[in-house]
Amino acid sequence: MNFLNSPALWGGLAAAGVAVPIIIHLLHQRHRRRTDWAAMELLRRALVIRSGQVRLEDLLLLFLRCLVIALVAFALLRPILDDKTAQYMQGEQTVGMVIAIDVSYSMGHGKQEKRLDAAKARVREILSTARDSDQVKIVLLGNEPRDLIESRYGNTDFSSELDAIEPFPERLNLERGLQKISESVEKLQGAASVIECYLVTDAQEIDWSKLSGEAKSSLDEISEKANFFITPVGVDGTENLAITKFGYASGSLGLGGTARFTAEVKNLGGETSEGKMMTFYVNGNPVQNQQIGTIGGGETKAISFFSSLDGLNSANLSVKLSQDSDSLSQDNERHTVIEAREKTQILCVDGEPERDKNLSEILWLVKALELIQDEENGAIEAIETNSQNLEAETFSDFDVIVLANVDRIGSTIAGRLNDFVNDGGGLVLFAGENVTDNADSYNEDLHGEEVNLLPGEIVEKSEDSWTLGSIQSNHVLASLAESIPEAGRSNLTFRAAMEIKPDLDTTTILSLSESNLPLLLEKKVGAGSVLMFTTTADDEWSDLPLHPLFPMLMQQAVTHLTSRPGHSNAMVGDLVQLPLAGQQAGSTVTLRTPDPDNNESMTVKLTVLDSGEVVCPIEASSSGFFSVETKDSPPVSIAVNVDPGESDAREVKADDWEQILGASQAKVIPRGSNNLASIVEESRKGMEISRTLLILALVIFILQGFLAKLFTKRMTDSGDSTLEQKLRKYTVAAARRS
Repeated sequence: MNFLNSPALWGGLAAAGVAVPIIIHLLHQRHRRRTDWAAMELLRRALVIRSGQVRLEDLLLLFLRCLVIALVAFALLRPILDDKTAQYMQGEQTVGMVIAIDVSYSMGHGKQEKRLDAAKARVREILSTARDSDQVKIVLLGNEPRDLIESRYGNTDFSSELDAIEPFPERLNLERGLQKISESVEKLQGAASVIECYLVTDAQEIDWSKLSGEAKSSLDEISEKANFFITPVGVDGTENLAITKFGYASGSLGLGGTARFTAEVKNLGGETSEGKMMTFYVNGNPVQNQQIGTIGGGETKAISFFSSLDGLNSANLSVKLSQDSDSLSQDNERHTVIEAREKTQILCVDGEPERDKNLSEILWLVKALELIQDEENGAIEAIETNSQNLEAETFSDFDVIVLANVDRIGSTIAGRLNDFVNDGGGLVLFAGENVTDNADSYNEDLHGEEVNLLPGEIVEKSEDSWTLGSIQSNHVLASLAESIPEAGRSNLTFRAAMEIKPDLDTTTILSLSESNLPLLLEKKVGAGSVLMFTTTADDEWSDLPLHPLFPMLMQQAVTHLTSRPGHSNAMVGDLVQLPLAGQQAGSTVTLRTPDPDNNESMTVKLTVLDSGEVVCPIEASSSGFFSVETKDSPPVSIAVNVDPGESDAREVKADDWEQILGASQAKVIPRGSNNLASIVEESRKGMEISRTLLILALVIFILQGFLAKLFTKRMTDSGDSTLEQKLRKYTVAAARRS
């Protein structure tokens, strides 16, 4: 037996209620006083004759009155019986349902019947067992769970609501979904004699194979509070071809330059894919088609496109697979935003200036930056200065500042550099004797609480012989280095390097062989970035400035710092804060979304971050380009993509559920089971008998009233009218009223 209400609370009140008439009875007995006088003696003799019978009648009435109170209190506990006794007692069964439907974009998988269609059919089977009075709640699960319906079954057209459900362009966040289900089940406690929970999902292996501790805890909570059924659905096949990555790979985004953009296509199924095509779009216009060729199951192929962005300040780029590519369309396209610059101004600061320019610290650096371009109309302009003149420069005139072996920075310059980087500028640092000799000064000025530009703490100079280490990062600069053949990379030697302890938020891009010494690091600071080389910009510590990799690396670094490819990309479900320079907080802008069903523009109010940066808040609810239009500036766009982790359509195998669920009491209804409704109905055990108990209490209350009247009347209807009989009548009646 279970109870819907608290046994401790209502049991205590019941005990108190039953105790009241007993206490009154005992108090009445206790406060009787014996007084001997002649008339009372006559009465005592008359009452002795019937005293035993009267006492039994009084105890019977007391018992019935206590029983009435006990039954009412027991009914308020709302007891639930699971066996046949409840049926004999005319028990009442009420059901509370929570139905959670996975609507992540993998539920759109299937060429003929979609997984979501199968899920809707399952939900209809479950709802066919509901009565009009049953409480039903339907929750939709994606990156964030949403409530769809919460109503009595008879009050809502559930069928039309189900028909309108479409897959969200989101990945399933199982932890958040299970937490939402647990909260919904908790709210039903005490509202029904049977509480049921159904999770209808395609049960992707990537979501369920390694459950987090939070997810396991939620599973246990749900199965303890409700009859919990996991209902996997699926259609034949798990084949899927998905674009998992797309973006800038290499090349120049400046005037006259050509850039390479790469899309990665992965075959997530088990069968070989052939004959598919990919199209490259610039600002919505198809530019180039490429055959993908043959991709085996589990394989990934990179497809490259080349384009010049002359005359464009920014461009919205997309790649899309042909429409007949596979069974899941949501991951067949990907987008990115690229910012192009006509001219990039770079300030190159020589920390060890020489009269002979051929001995300059930045000689090879400047040559690398301006290599292969027209001297008059080049996209990159390198402006040389020395550390003594640095304070006189206006940092905002430049896009990138390079400090090559500068000895001391000072707090004033450090503060200005900090503002420059936070506002979106790029800073490049090269090591050298001046830096290592003044390591404490560098750490104090550039690695403190107020100014924290260094990617880590500078330790000391280290001397040995190294080559370029194996490439471990997927950073664009690491990919560029990896494109150099191994024989070419092995010819690159390093004789000295600056040891540094990287911060937790620092990315190590390149490292030295057979050591833990980083060669190139990056740290994001505000809207900008800092790149740090642990070797010199000249050939004193290494052969890097003389190697063909160096100009490629420097020009790619400038593009990375200025155009920041991928900076304006987001995932569906993100809350994006899009920076808008030159705008006022509180003003309004026009936001255009990629939603094909909502072509109307939206008016959005600008907000300000704690840093003082004015931003446009955007809820990235769909895949494509969100564009912000202002009155006095060109449109600013962000590219929103689906999470590629949802593309793997493989499902949990039936034999693996026991291991996945562990000690959880959740039950799994096998895919393709044709008797879901009967399974649901057979699991419903538990009827509430409160109504029967209240009716019984009412009957007993009427009975005790009738008996009290009967017993009293019987004593007075004996025909005696003597003083003794009258005294006996009034005394007993008064006692029974008490």
